[in-house]
Amino acid sequence: MRRSLPSRRRSLYRVSFPTGSTSNVPKSVILKDDVLVKIFKYLSTDDLCRCAKVCSAWRRCACMTPVWEGRRVVFDYNAWCAIDFKLRCSKHCWLLGVFGDVISKVKIIFSLVCEGSQDPFFTGLRIRRQQYDIMADLVARGNLKSLEMEFVQHVQKQSASCEHRECNWPLVMFLRKVVVHLSDLSHLSIQGLPDVHCKGLLKTLQQVPSLRRLDLSHKRQPCSRQVSLRGRLRKAIPTAVLQLKSLQVLKISNIDVQDGLWHALSNSDAPSLQQLSLVVYNDYNPFLQPAWERVSQNCPDLKVELFFVKGPWRYALTRSEFWSFLRANMKLKTLAVAQKKVSNDIEMRDIITTIIERHAQVLETLLFLQSDRQPVAPTNIVEFVRSCPKLTDLVIGPAIGDRRLKAAAKAGQGRLRRLQVRLVLKEVRHPPRPRLMTREEDEILQTEMTRLLGYEWTTPPHMTLAEDFEDAYDTLPQDKIIDEYL
Repeated sequence: MRRSLPSRRRSLYRVSFPTGSTSNVPKSVILKDDVLVKIFKYLSTDDLCRCAKVCSAWRRCACMTPVWEGRRVVFDYNAWCAIDFKLRCSKHCWLLGVFGDVISKVKIIFSLVCEGSQDPFFTGLRIRRQQYDIMADLVARGNLKSLEMEFVQHVQKQSASCEHRECNWPLVMFLRKVVVHLSDLSHLSIQGLPDVHCKGLLKTLQQVPSLRRLDLSHKRQPCSRQVSLRGRLRKAIPTAVLQLKSLQVLKISNIDVQDGLWHALSNSDAPSLQQLSLVVYNDYNPFLQPAWERVSQNCPDLKVELFFVKGPWRYALTRSEFWSFLRANMKLKTLAVAQKKVSNDIEMRDIITTIIERHAQVLETLLFLQSDRQPVAPTNIVEFVRSCPKLTDLVIGPAIGDRRLKAAAKAGQGRLRRLQVRLVLKEVRHPPRPRLMTREEDEILQTEMTRLLGYEWTTPPHMTLAEDFEDAYDTLPQDKIIDEYL
């Protein structure tokens, strides 16, 4: 420290360091390797990197495989500033140099900024090649088991696809390395990849025989996807599914599900799927195809997840179109409905009654998210929790009374790992009407709900601040909650 200062100022900054040896430290203070590994499991990735810089012993424990089991590392290259991007690149290079051999779960966010867009923050194609080179180094190690790639298009571009060779070639080379080096990959997720590149990647998936989960839900779809899908990916998806013999989970959108995919899954050589997650964007119902009956017979253990979310071109489903999705011979595992984005005449009471009649023994997750100023949740919500023995996650957007909420928590005691509501009201018998709870009543409810559920439960933070029920805003993040399950 003194050498780094000017000679005339060295006398002003005198730093004294302890000269005692480590032998004076009690042995009880020195942690063993197995204890450090257990502690490092609970740390975030940033904190773990800081601990690895303390000493060689901590760095050795931080590089052990048990510390990284189940940990997902996110590499975000969606940077708009060149300075910010350089900082991220230096940080990622250090991370791969130390922990590159033990990282098994990765999520990569790429930016599809085009040179022709004349973006003042885009400093050149060198940045694009650098980010792909860093990730290619990680892929070349061959230790990844889960890979999630999310491609974010530029806000000013109408289409994510680009015709420039300088923009496409680094991406093409990176996708080739993904398939060649990751022969032991078990989970692959592709979000927002242009159709040209997605088609080429699907053709080479036969080189990944151990792939068990394929996610093509396209949460961030380009605007041109509805037009280009019909010609480019209509045949590529069924062909790729037939080549993956060990595939168990398939997650796509309903515009990707054509009759050709049902014919491929009904083939005797097709993989026996265990879970099919369908993201519904428009009024096309693939379960009305005749080939779906053969798929359900070929895959007797198939469970279906339905997510009714908002897309860029989707029309609102009518009542009859929505009920046609909930087929009686279907094993419905997850149902996510946002009534404001599906139809105005679909009520939660009707959905609960239908689930109890058809899917009570299979359903595990129910997300029903309404807009604000909606009525109180139906009275049969407690009966619904009792009738679904496998129900673990329940998220309801309407308001609910405290007595009914406690009864639902008691009915799902030991099973419900998540119970989230938009607004909790105090039910008053005389006169029979609901009202907002006071702060003291809120604390009593939190303590009792935590005791019933077995984990810390909190009420919505805005409910005690609203002076009237009509002024209570809907702060339940609908899109964020559905994205967690997607």
